[in-house]
Amino acid sequence: MPLDYRINVPVRTKDFAALLTSSGIRRPTADLPRLRKMLDNANRVVTAWNGETLVGIARALTDYAYCCYLSDLAVAAEYQREGIGRG
Repeated sequence: MPLDYRINVPVRTKDFAALLTSSGIRRPTADLPRLRKMLDNANRVVTAWNGETLVGIARALTDYAYCCYLSDLAVAAEYQREGIGRG
């Protein structure tokens, strides 16, 4: 199945936590309220989906003019090395 990339669509907190855990990126995955704030306060969230399964995420803060800070780039372990982060 081809992946679907989406920009600024709602992401369930538990799916975000599961993805971070699977990816190997170290984040406070047990602190769901904090993860919710991380999602809600990012300017730009680009996600990769296999059907309705979240398999990748890039979370950024930007001024939409000059600067963009990529704070998270996470891809589920079974999807790593397939170019999702570049996509």
